Amino acid sequence: MANICPRCGGPVKRGYNKTAWRVGGLVALLFIAAFGSFQCEKCGKISQSEFPPDVKHRNNIMSVLMIIGAIALIVLVIYIFSL
Repeated sequence: MANICPRCGGPVKRGYNKTAWRVGGLVALLFIAAFGSFQCEKCGKISQSEFPPDVKHRNNIMSVLMIIGAIALIVLVIYIFSL
């Protein structure tokens, strides 16, 4: 379920950094997405405080899940290379 911009009602997505993807791969992309800001095509960056409380809660849960996924990916890669 996509977020809706609290200013204009347009779609909102998590910001990401193409350089981080090139340098750090999937793990860096997950961390940048988890800690990054939200972007609206019309309004630009949107602060977490502008969203309603239920959307903030869902966004926080998704951020925690992305961080857990990144850590699990690191552990999996270390485990595979240690065999």
